[in-house]
Amino acid sequence: MSSTQFLELVVSLSVQVAIVIIITHWLGRLVESERIQSRLWTVCYGILLTLILVAVLFPHPRFLNPWNQISVDHASTLLSIEMQLGKVLFWVWLGGTVLSLMVFILRAMLVNRFLISCQPVEIRKYLSEETLDELSRNFNLSGKQQVRILTTNRLVSPFCSQLHYPYIVIPEYLLSFEPQKFNFIIRHELEHLQTGHPLQLFLQRLVEVIFWFHPMIWWASQQSALCREFACDDAAVQTPQEITQYLHTLLTIIEYGATEADETHTPLALVRGQSMIASRARRLTQIARNCTRQQPISLSGCAASVSLVLATLLAAFVWLPVDVLASPRANWSPWPSWSAEALHDFGVSVHDFETYNGRMEIHELLQHNKTRQIASPDLPR
Repeated sequence: MSSTQFLELVVSLSVQVAIVIIITHWLGRLVESERIQSRLWTVCYGILLTLILVAVLFPHPRFLNPWNQISVDHASTLLSIEMQLGKVLFWVWLGGTVLSLMVFILRAMLVNRFLISCQPVEIRKYLSEETLDELSRNFNLSGKQQVRILTTNRLVSPFCSQLHYPYIVIPEYLLSFEPQKFNFIIRHELEHLQTGHPLQLFLQRLVEVIFWFHPMIWWASQQSALCREFACDDAAVQTPQEITQYLHTLLTIIEYGATEADETHTPLALVRGQSMIASRARRLTQIARNCTRQQPISLSGCAASVSLVLATLLAAFVWLPVDVLASPRANWSPWPSWSAEALHDFGVSVHDFETYNGRMEIHELLQHNKTRQIASPDLPR
C-alpha cells in the first residue's frame, strides 16, 4: 500500500465511521429499551471493525475522479504533498496505535492480576432466599460458567469482568450493607454480564486502539458507557419506589470513594465519572416522577440491528477520491495485493493492478493529463 493509498484509506474510513456512529445513536433513540440500545452499540463496534477488514481486503468504488481536470503542474504538486502527508500520517497513526495497544494490554494484565488477589465470598450469606431464587431465574448462579463473586479491601466501587469466567468483585465495606442495598449492587453487576457488556467493552477498546485519533470514537465510547449504566440501573430497580434507596446506595459508594483511593483501574465499575453519575441520577429521578419521554416510534432490537447493517452497506460506498494516482480508467480500485494473492492461490483471477504500470504510474498520470490538455486547449495549465 502506497502512502497516497493509505491517506485515502484513513480519510474515507474516518468518514464511514462517523456515519455509522451517527446512525447508531439515532437508531438507539428509537428502540424499546436501554438494554436493546446497549446491544445496538455492541453491533456498532463489531461493524466498525468489519469496515476496517473490508477496506484493507476488498476493492472500493471510484465513482468520482476530480484529478482529471487539474493541470500537470498542479497534479505533480498535489502528488508530492499527498506522498509526504501519507508517510507522516502513517507513522503518527502507527505510533499512537502501538501506544494505545500497550496501554490496553497493560490494563488487562493489571485487572487479571487484581482478580487473582481477590478472595471468594459466599453470596448466600448476604442475600435472602427469595432474592437468590429471583436472581437464579434470571442469571446463571450455578454450573460450570457460574458467576464468581469476589471481594477485596483494595476497591472502592464494585465492578464485573469476564475473562475465562464471569466475575463480580465487591469491596469489603459493601458486605455490611443491608440486604436490599446489596441486592441493588448484585442486580446491577449481573445485568452487565447478562447483556454482554464485557464483550462490548472489549470491542470498544479495539476500536479505540485503531481509531485513537477520531473524536467521534471517543464520543461514541461515552455514549455507549452511559447506555450500559442506564440499562443496568433499570435492571437494579424493579419499581419506582426502589429508586430512592438505589440512589442512596450510589451516594454511599460515592462518599466512600471520596475518602478512599481506588488502587486499580477497573472496567464496568458501578460508580465512575461525575458527569455520568449526574446523568444517571437525573434519569432515575425522572422515572420516579413518571416523566420519561414516550417514543413516537419504537423499533425492536432486530429491526434496529438490520437497519444499522443496511445503512453500513451504503456507508461503505462512501470513498473519498483522495489518491491522485488512482486510475481514471476504472470505477473500482484493484484488489489489495494480500487478498489478491490468496485468491490467486485458489485459482480465482482478480484485477490486482492499476491501469498504470507500477514504476511508471506517475509518468503515465502526468502524460495522461498532458494529452488531455493538448486535446482541450481551454483547460488551465
